[in-house]
Amino acid sequence: MALLSFLTIIPTGIHDLSLASRFFYLSPIIGLIEGLVAVSPMFLDAPTYVRAAIILVLSHLITGFNHLDGFADLSDAIASGRRGEDMLRIMKKPERGAAAIASTTLLIIVSYSSLIELVDEVWWQMIILSHVLASESMYLLAISSTPPGYDGLGRVFIVESKRGVGAVVNSISFGFILILIFSFGGLTPYGLTMVAAMILIATYTRVKSHRILGFVNGDVLGFCYELTKAATLILPAALTSILM
Repeated sequence: MALLSFLTIIPTGIHDLSLASRFFYLSPIIGLIEGLVAVSPMFLDAPTYVRAAIILVLSHLITGFNHLDGFADLSDAIASGRRGEDMLRIMKKPERGAAAIASTTLLIIVSYSSLIELVDEVWWQMIILSHVLASESMYLLAISSTPPGYDGLGRVFIVESKRGVGAVVNSISFGFILILIFSFGGLTPYGLTMVAAMILIATYTRVKSHRILGFVNGDVLGFCYELTKAATLILPAALTSILM
């Protein structure tokens, strides 16, 4: 409940950051809840583009736009060409540069275009899976990364992700969710492609962040979440257009 309250806008009555960070390994379950909420307009009696738009809005609204904020911050910093402390200062600036605005706009366009195709095919499972994979990508990035040297939300979650038997529980819960989604016939090849994309993006984000920052922080985790979600939406949509 603490993790759900931290990662989403769902009120649980438990607002304990320390408790939430200790259960970060349950992030794929949070992704499943996010996906179920986001996909709820799928069966409305409305045009495809309207349902896709509502799903897109809910996808960002359920997380309070926090991950999108991190995506914008890191996009700005990467475009600046700076490294280390100079890059971190750019990420912490409240104003947004052209790179952040352009990158976020493109991200939304790609996501919306993909959702139109998936809604048209009634592939609600793939939309839910994109949320699960986006949440899982943050945990994979956290457990494999160096935390920042300063105190912050990102540091707490990255440090806690490396403790206890969390990785085992994460693997079991993630695997169970995949089996549940793949149990719908004909979706496994698409789903496995999406999982591969998630792993590649988490790996890319880790390498890029360590090279230019030296660590991973909360903004980088948010960047990984949004990039993974967009990529795992466009992949099944593109494959559908090509193969069907």
